[in-house]
Parts: sequence; C-alpha cells; structure tokens
Amino acid sequence: MSDALLHSEYLDTELLSHLPGLEIRARFLVEGFLAGLHKSPHKGSSVEFKEYRDYQQGDELKLIDWKAYARTDRLHVKLREEETNMRVTLLVDKSASMEFKGPNAHMSKWDYSRALAAALLLFLHRQKDAASLGFIGSHFHGASKHSANTATFHNMMVRLHQNADDPSSDIAGSLEHFLPLAKRRSVVVVLSDFYVPPRDLKKTLELLRCMKCEVLLFHVLDPLELDFDFDEPLILEGMETDAQMMISPDLIRKEYREALKVHLDELSKLCVSLDCEHLLLDTREPPLHALGKYLSKRRRAS
Repeated sequence: MSDALLHSEYLDTELLSHLPGLEIRARFLVEGFLAGLHKSPHKGSSVEFKEYRDYQQGDELKLIDWKAYARTDRLHVKLREEETNMRVTLLVDKSASMEFKGPNAHMSKWDYSRALAAALLLFLHRQKDAASLGFIGSHFHGASKHSANTATFHNMMVRLHQNADDPSSDIAGSLEHFLPLAKRRSVVVVLSDFYVPPRDLKKTLELLRCMKCEVLLFHVLDPLELDFDFDEPLILEGMETDAQMMISPDLIRKEYREALKVHLDELSKLCVSLDCEHLLLDTREPPLHALGKYLSKRRRAS
C-alpha cells in the first residue's frame, strides 16, 4: 500500500481498522491537519506577546511579523502568552457499552474513541502542547499530569491499550471526581456514548465553564444505536449487566428513535446554554472527518 493512499484525506474506518497499532492509526489521522486546535479559545487584547515560532500553513496572515520577515527573510508568527501554554485533558469512557460494534461499523465505539484520542494526543505532542489522559466509566480512573514531553506522550499511548471493561457506567459521577484535577483555562475533551441523563451533567459542566475551561463532548454512537435498523425479532443483552430482553424491532423502532432524538436534543441544548460543544460522531464516519469537523468549527468561530 502506498504512502499516498495511507496519508489520503479519504482514509476511512475500514482502512483504519486494519492498521496495526494506535500510534500508527494516529499518525495517519493527523497527517495534513491545520494547526486550528492550537488556537487558544481565550482571546483578549491584554494578552502579552511571548515569543515567535515559524509560520505554518493555516496560520492567519495578520499574525505574521512582517518587520521580522524584512530582517530575516523568514516568516515568523507572534505567539501570545496563552497560545504557548495550551493544556488539554482527554477523558475516555471505558464503560463496557463502549465495546459495542454492530455489523455496519468497522470499529467498536471503544476503538473509535481510542483512535480519536490517540490522534489528538499525537497532534498535541507535535504542537508541543501539554496533554493529559484519563478514563471515566463506573468511576474516575485518574488522569496523568499535563505534559508535553515525549516520555509522557508514549506512556499515554500505552495507557490506551486496554479494554472497555467497567461493569457499569457513571459518567456524571466520574466527571465530578475529575473536577479537583481540572486546570483553569484548559480544554477538556470527553469521549463517550453518554448514556446519562443530560441534567446529571449540568453541575459539572457549569463548574468547568466557571473555571474558563473549553469543554467538548465527543458523542460516539454505533449506526445501530442511531438507526435501530434491526429486521428480525431478537434478544438484547446488556453489556454492563446480565439482563436480557426479547424485542420486536418494528413495534418499538419509532418510539426508540423518538427517545434518542429527545436525549440528543437535551444534551445539545445543555451544551449550547453553557457554551460547550457537543459533536455527534457516527462510527461509520472516518475519524479524520470527525476531527476535521471540530477544527473547521473552531476556525469559523475564531
């Protein structure tokens, strides 16, 4: 397989699922990204200039120091203090429900989320930004200290090589226990299927926003969870319990889709009210496109 194909923006989940390791997956996901994630969400004229860095494709032309260009014949961008100290925490849901993978998906929700997390970690590492990785689920499993060094990056990649095996899901409680570790003016990214009443997340999201944190909820769902396209009667088994239920899809499909829409609408409205971001991700969609959506959204908002 040629490098051109592997680095293509058309990289899809089927190809991604055959790549041998998370770090390799991340390298292909990140290839070609603009530096949009590196733009600080905290703007202001009072921010002091700190240092220069070389111009990168995608940087705004207004940030170029043309006087420096006249002296050195090289393009340099002025960095503000806050742009040089971006801190991002990635919290990945390892509840057993994340292991679900329907027949129309190339990856489970867990593998999809880990691939996204790995791509973001690699991207942040290349940008020399401080990252932290933690896990949520039945409880908060802790998070690494924010760091931009290579050893910490590799340790975080190693930590991603585990199973989603929490026997229950308490996303709201997990995030509450994370709060004491949250850093002011940082970015908090949560990757989960968010099987939690949105109202249970309100207090934690409010507190994070009071700390001037930028909060992103990456809502990862399988095609079957979105469409409920079962044809024949079947037995559903809980992935976090031993419960079983015989269902006839035709009888409950409409009710299920309506309930899902209400859940998604409530979560989206909560995020809008608190100036957070809620991105619904379908595991049929290439992860590269998912990250591209976020970066594009940031550029439009800046």
